[in-house]
Amino acid sequence: MAWSKNGTPSTLSGTSDTITISDLIAKKFGVILLHYISSGTCNSQMRFNGDSTNEYSNRQSDDNAADGTQTSTTGLTDAGTPVADYFSVNYLCDISGEEKLIIQFQIDPTATGAGTAPSRREQVSKHVPSESTITSVSVVNDGAGDFAVGSNLIIIGSN
Repeated sequence: MAWSKNGTPSTLSGTSDTITISDLIAKKFGVILLHYISSGTCNSQMRFNGDSTNEYSNRQSDDNAADGTQTSTTGLTDAGTPVADYFSVNYLCDISGEEKLIIQFQIDPTATGAGTAPSRREQVSKHVPSESTITSVSVVNDGAGDFAVGSNLIIIGSN
């Protein structure tokens, strides 16, 4: 099983509320790496194939607290409202005709300096698609801030 870049990585050259990779080739397994720098407060959701309908469900634990759930949502949620750097590693199982399963690990530094511990989120999610495979991934911000210059989305995949 060889891993390779899937789609064209997206690095913002200006501020935006969306980061997208839209040229994915069908792969059974993927790793989605997201790093965004926020200018103001961001509240992001990851979406597949432009689907913003209530086809997503999430179960998450923030900073090792009790599980929380979100069902019938419009995307995979991030770890709150980051106000600095945000980084996530997302493992994706994308088998044609099946629900898409995702394991996410996310970190938000909360504040600068060693005097404040970062926030973390472990999350599992699923997407119940109408399409057979994922061909695009978008991260959409509906917070008051923007994704700043240098924010980046990259995907690697394998069969």
